Amino acid sequence: MSSPTTSFLPPVRTLPPSQTTQRIGLFGGSFDPPHSGHLHVAKTAMKRLDLDWVYWLPARGNPLKSKPADFYERVHAVRELIGHNPKMFVSDFEHWAGLRYTVDVINGFTAHCPRARFVWLMGADSLQNFHDWKAWQSVASMLPLCVVSRPDAGPRALRSPFARRYAASRLRERDAGLLPFAEPPAWVFLKAPFDPASSTQLRARAQKG
Repeated sequence: MSSPTTSFLPPVRTLPPSQTTQRIGLFGGSFDPPHSGHLHVAKTAMKRLDLDWVYWLPARGNPLKSKPADFYERVHAVRELIGHNPKMFVSDFEHWAGLRYTVDVINGFTAHCPRARFVWLMGADSLQNFHDWKAWQSVASMLPLCVVSRPDAGPRALRSPFARRYAASRLRERDAGLLPFAEPPAWVFLKAPFDPASSTQLRARAQKG
């Protein structure tokens, strides 16, 4: 039986309905822990791209970072963060399917929902090392990418190997609503008021008690 707290949280939805044609943002990350800056990225992308849903995808692990907290603890924390927003879901797909890399997660979603209009969401701080991801160019060729500005990350993100390689595929910010319908590679950089929250800072504070 669910506890009084968990019973009021949104359910985990592993995958969208297979026949959906909705515009769906896929927001992956360690979320260790999730915070208001993550929510700011998701809400900004949802509004500016006119997305129908955003699926938060906690990673089982991140080869570029230290081992995160327990997977389902992070799933629970994301559920608490997004609250009762009817357009946001947390997915345990990566854990359920035994996957590790973004390119494989995207393959799973697009195979299950071939008619959906998916967009990969990320903060500008993630774009800085996007070229270190496994098969990053394949990821860029599979889905449009929406990048939302983050404190101290904008200029460096726009000088990253991804931004330089795909400069000609960048949409103007005023055309962001067209991104879900764009043929990849395609991406947009959205400027938005900064939210300074950081998972690294939150973990450091927690370790100090």
